[in-house]
Amino acid sequence: MLSTQPDFLKGGIVLLDPETGTVERTLPLLINPERITRSFDVKSMGEESNRSAPLRLTGPAVETISIEARLEVSDALQRGDQTAVEEGVRPQLATLQMLITPTSRTILDNDALQQSGALEIIPMNQPLTLFVWGTQHIAPVRILSLNVTENLHNSRLYPLVATVSMSMRVLSVDDLGVSSRGGALYLSYLTGIEESAGRVPDGRASKMGIEGAL
Repeated sequence: MLSTQPDFLKGGIVLLDPETGTVERTLPLLINPERITRSFDVKSMGEESNRSAPLRLTGPAVETISIEARLEVSDALQRGDQTAVEEGVRPQLATLQMLITPTSRTILDNDALQQSGALEIIPMNQPLTLFVWGTQHIAPVRILSLNVTENLHNSRLYPLVATVSMSMRVLSVDDLGVSSRGGALYLSYLTGIEESAGRVPDGRASKMGIEGAL
């Protein structure tokens, strides 16, 4: 996916082999989204245990990241990119769709196994997906939803402009384990958050009007 913001770092998606950590594909966004929404669900002991352990957390908060990104081919058309001329942003949209869809080969292989009476079916495992938003924000994620709006088409009905809304859940060590490649990436991501939080100076109680009250 070619960039239309050459002076900015690009956010995007990186696909890794979950066993070897080898990068399989790098998919920078054409244009960085203007807004990223992050929500957190706290993992605690639950309502019944709150009285005996009101401050206890059972694991990292479940983080969900939502973005809306614009895809367009204006720069590629100016460069005379033949693929962009013929297919617009369809290849980029297809690539995003394949992040959440098993390949036709995998489906056919599974069907053949089922027809032969095999008890073990090939898991439809996908590569480990990373959402990258700068060097300090590299998080393993699972894509929860993908919505595409095509806004303009060429004479062959291929989209020239599209808006993509994507929701992703950050995979923590609770999902991936501590010793896995994905778990190590999550811990690195969490360490970066801790370091950023540590840069905020401690405040003074007098600023809150509670000096001597605690």
